[in-house]
Amino acid sequence: MIEERRTLLRWLATGVGFAALDALAGPVLKVAMPEKINIVVIGGGFAGATFARTLQRLQPTANITLIEENREYHCGPLSAEYLVDKREEQTLTFDYRQLVSEGINVVYDRATKINPEKKCVETRKTVYNYDKCIVAAGISFDFEHIKGHSYDLAEIFPHAWQGSKQLNILKKQLHDLPDGGTVLMSAPNTEYRCPPGPYERVSQIAEYLKTHKPNSKIIFLDSKERFPKQAQFELAWSRLYGYGTENSNIQWIGAKQGGTVTELRASSRELVCEAGVFKGDIINIIPRQKADLFAAANGLTGDNGWCPVNTQTLESLKIPDVHVIGDAADALHLPKSAFAATCQARVCALAIYAIINQLPLMIPEYMNVCFSLCGTSYAISVTVNYQWNPTSNKVDIVSSNITALDSPENQYISEVQSAYSLFANMAKGAFG
Repeated sequence: MIEERRTLLRWLATGVGFAALDALAGPVLKVAMPEKINIVVIGGGFAGATFARTLQRLQPTANITLIEENREYHCGPLSAEYLVDKREEQTLTFDYRQLVSEGINVVYDRATKINPEKKCVETRKTVYNYDKCIVAAGISFDFEHIKGHSYDLAEIFPHAWQGSKQLNILKKQLHDLPDGGTVLMSAPNTEYRCPPGPYERVSQIAEYLKTHKPNSKIIFLDSKERFPKQAQFELAWSRLYGYGTENSNIQWIGAKQGGTVTELRASSRELVCEAGVFKGDIINIIPRQKADLFAAANGLTGDNGWCPVNTQTLESLKIPDVHVIGDAADALHLPKSAFAATCQARVCALAIYAIINQLPLMIPEYMNVCFSLCGTSYAISVTVNYQWNPTSNKVDIVSSNITALDSPENQYISEVQSAYSLFANMAKGAFG
């Protein structure tokens, strides 16, 4: 049985998901079901929805309540394609009907407070008691680290890093950009959601400009010296957009070259950094990020703004019986990505299942798979496998694989389809 449970964990972590539950439900999950327990999940993104559906399958007697303020979830993966008119918005939007049909109590409300003494979650409307509380509330933004920037200015200089409203502001700005105009982007050097995401966005915008506004360019002012999959991105940029030549419509200025943005001059539409003062028709500032304000207000965050957790169970190191999953969790070495979030959700669900049924905890295995779409027919990827380290509480890398620089042309094309397939599987696992 131990080996079968390990197989279940491995299958769940690598995204097979409900097929694993269906295949192994008989030999693995036949235990005496305890009395009904209350599980409250805060946040209905990839992490929260995947957790709720996974635990519901594992523990049908559990009373699972998912609290989500919005009736639809607008996701980040593949949103760069929406910005440049390659996909419709509804392909990025999901509702919770499947969760409801499976017996999960979905409540459209805003959670305001966790009371760990009374073990309840307060919302604007009512109170929900819990035996275990799962916080999957996501991220918030720190605008003030750039002089002259503010929350209100994001309406003019959008981050487009969360929610449909911000994406649509940037999308309209791209449509309205005059041929010959300049797009400025910046990204922080601290942890943020989807580490390769800004560079995928650069790629997609560069393709859009090449096709529709050929005299325009995008300049990326980066606070990092290096970035994820840099060699693979730069090879794609050189092949597709002339990167490194005078005809390139992409310019990347890293921290070593003085690209760290220190000031926004809103009235003149300028970004200031050591490399100079840059004027943009569009200014896309991706701010520093930290755990959602709900997590901070309820004492779940550490000094770095993220939520420290026990990486075997994702239980908070701040408040017992509260688990934090997804981007807000400080699961050391795991990136903040949708795939990693769904992996954490399943590991957490299995851990809680084991705790409920007084079974030994598993040794978790984690995985992250990330595809980056560099063009219509060109994608790159990285796959990383992780193992829980009980001594350090870190999640150590045990193996990784990245698109080789000498890959044949057909591999870049096939990775586009693999990216779409992965997205479809994640969405199906989370939302049905």
